[in-house]
Amino acid sequence: MLRKIYKLFHAIRVTGIIAVLTVIITLGTVQIVLRYFSPAQLRPFPWGDEIMRLLNIWMVFLAASLGAKENTHLSMDFLIKKLFKPERVELVKRGATVIVIVALGLIIYHGTLRTIANTRAMLQNISISISWFYAAIPVGCAYLLFDYLLILIYGEHPFSRKKESGEEITDEDIPEFLKENTPEGVK
Repeated sequence: MLRKIYKLFHAIRVTGIIAVLTVIITLGTVQIVLRYFSPAQLRPFPWGDEIMRLLNIWMVFLAASLGAKENTHLSMDFLIKKLFKPERVELVKRGATVIVIVALGLIIYHGTLRTIANTRAMLQNISISISWFYAAIPVGCAYLLFDYLLILIYGEHPFSRKKESGEEITDEDIPEFLKENTPEGVK
């Protein structure tokens, strides 16, 4: 049952990320064409740049939960392993996860209040409420909260690519252009 629910949430998240990225790329391309390659009477949309910037908020908050799912968020594993005895490392990680969950709960609460408070505030160049973009914060954090709760309960994300395939994520999964810029000795 949990797998089905998670697959639905994941499909919505990925579809949202793809849709937002498609709009950003399409709108950006149209803006460039209208700005530099069109006759003088055609101008870029006055609201285009603003919409693209605000859609990036959705992109960041939706994609952040994918990072949590695959355990690719910034972590202090090296520092934790240096400072704590091996038998304490898992306890420290779980404690940090609890702190993250509490912080996400607070962000969801205050983000929802801010979104509701700004329902009548409109964007400057187009008649769209700014709350549509503020909503990315509580929605994205709710996805993060769900993923971190699964990590807290199961010790690691039960639906991560590593868990689903039974394989570790290796250097082969990292694109070549990122490997080339990695300093020596960093894994």
